[in-house]
Amino acid sequence: MKHSEYLETQLSQRLEKLWRVFSWCSSILISITAGVIALPKTHGVIFSISQLLIISSVILILTIYAYLWIDENLKFEGKIRDELDKIFAEELSYPAYKELRPDKAKFGYKVVILLLGAVALLATWLDFLIK
Repeated sequence: MKHSEYLETQLSQRLEKLWRVFSWCSSILISITAGVIALPKTHGVIFSISQLLIISSVILILTIYAYLWIDENLKFEGKIRDELDKIFAEELSYPAYKELRPDKAKFGYKVVILLLGAVALLATWLDFLIK
């Protein structure tokens, strides 16, 4: 296997893992948000402060873990892409397509995870705060 093929395989695997972590984390955060909004309204559930703190802890742990995991993988992805750019430039006189690189996006997976985490926290505490 050529070096570039190995790197392309690594890149593909990283992108797939990146999407999976983002997808499951965002799904969980959206589900938590929906649950803490819907349960009190549909079933009359009133969360105690200790329950709100537990839910908030889960949200924070999940959000921080996903953010750090995504950040780490974007850094690895960037290194792989840099190496591929060098190989393509040397072998093919191939220009680097840096504007197409997800690791350079200003608004991407990391920001969305942080926003979803913040919304989930807000939804968790909203009823408590407005009473």
